Amino acid sequence: MTELDILIHAKDYIDKLAQGIDPISGQEVPEDSVINQTRLVRCFFYVSGVLERVIDNGGRIERATGVKGPFQLTDEMRSRIVYSADPINISKFVHQLNELRDGDLTKKLSATTITGWLLEKGFLQIQPDDRGRKCKLPTEAGQSLGLSQETRYGEYGSYLIVLYNEDAQRFIIDHMEDILHPVEPEAE
Repeated sequence: MTELDILIHAKDYIDKLAQGIDPISGQEVPEDSVINQTRLVRCFFYVSGVLERVIDNGGRIERATGVKGPFQLTDEMRSRIVYSADPINISKFVHQLNELRDGDLTKKLSATTITGWLLEKGFLQIQPDDRGRKCKLPTEAGQSLGLSQETRYGEYGSYLIVLYNEDAQRFIIDHMEDILHPVEPEAE
């Protein structure tokens, strides 16, 4: 098993913990478990995002020589986006966006930034699959947007993946400013 394989496996464990699933048994953790505390769930999602960036970087952890700014989608980058006519997963779409950025100046965009926003806006929902594992699946609103789900098969059996058609890809780009800079609700 390569270092990258270990990182992918670790990310899978963290994702399951974030979804309230015991990564060893695959069973849902009781609601009153410490693992389901909001602060820990947020921490798991954060660590998942960090691992995703390391995985996207081929398993390399870059040493900071200067402080990079947050990901920004410039007009020039928008003009170079190639939308896929075939539905693709969010990782492939985000990979393309990250290839367009100036890597010396800006950080990579994380797929979890987009999927988190889609969850918040009601286009995705966390729902159990046929084995009881929690996963992000499109809602009716998400399906009308161009999200679909597909069963795939891997080393550990079947799993569901969300695919984004060209309309969904364009929707994400059209709402990138909201995704990158969400407006916090005002305190009452």
